[in-house]
Amino acid sequence: MVGAEFQDKNFEQDILKNVEIKNLLNSLEEGAFVVDKDENLVFYNDAAPVILKINLNEFLYKNIKHTYYFDNLFKNQQIPEYIRNLASGCKISNICYLEGKDHYFENEKIDLFSDLGEIKGALYLVRDITKEIQLEISLSNEIKTDNLSGLYNSRFFREELDKEISRCSRYGHDLSILFIDINNFKYLNDTLGHQAGDEIIKFTGESLKNAIRKNVDTAFRYGGDEFTVILPNTPAKRSTIVANRILFNFDNGFNEKLKMLMSDENFNEKLDNFTLNNDGKSKKIGLSIGISGFKKGKKADEIIEEADIAMYRAKRG
Repeated sequence: MVGAEFQDKNFEQDILKNVEIKNLLNSLEEGAFVVDKDENLVFYNDAAPVILKINLNEFLYKNIKHTYYFDNLFKNQQIPEYIRNLASGCKISNICYLEGKDHYFENEKIDLFSDLGEIKGALYLVRDITKEIQLEISLSNEIKTDNLSGLYNSRFFREELDKEISRCSRYGHDLSILFIDINNFKYLNDTLGHQAGDEIIKFTGESLKNAIRKNVDTAFRYGGDEFTVILPNTPAKRSTIVANRILFNFDNGFNEKLKMLMSDENFNEKLDNFTLNNDGKSKKIGLSIGISGFKKGKKADEIIEEADIAMYRAKRG
């Protein structure tokens, strides 16, 4: 295909009359576009409109870099941006929103020459790589995620904290972290069993996620029954608002959560006002939260240690 020679002065007619080339392009699984040297669309194969989910006939003999046609035909879609990226030789376009789903595309541009070595046009090959990208995202999330709580893990916490500290050092933004521990979790685990303990870990994760700002703050399971939250652009004083929301979420749903897990008829005797009673012992279940704010020159370990100390101070009451 790349070595094909076009002797006719009319590049469009060269393509349309060359049955061999048309059949070859139509046999491809990738979408294929042929444009002349002025980037006017002169041919597309059968797969192209299927992959892009558009009627490409509307664009024949029009310049694919001319946004007027695309912007008027796809006012509420990102296809115009994709077509422009395609024409600029971008390998993977910006994400496109097609039929209610996100799609990623890989594309390649191949210049087409005349027998005299002059560029007559170009062939664009387009492939939908959405499944591959989604798999990469899924595998990446698995590496960063704690399976039990559904939160990010401690390794990713350190990576994100280092990034935020670097950003704050550079731009002078505020930063706070929360260090959170479930009070008497071991006693709860030993009394009600590991399955109940696992459910409380999940419930704590939900309490954190529902208390923080989506796409701004980030919650992590630090390990065991300990959790952390990174609060960008948030001074330590304001982070108490988030801490109180977390406490409210946990306290508001804890009794009901345990009631679902326990089939014991004596539930109310065993759990009274967040106090777990068993074999004559009583332990209060709840969260302790420590807060630490970033100051210039502080390192990640110092911020974590300060929040950890503040958490134990809160635990002691």
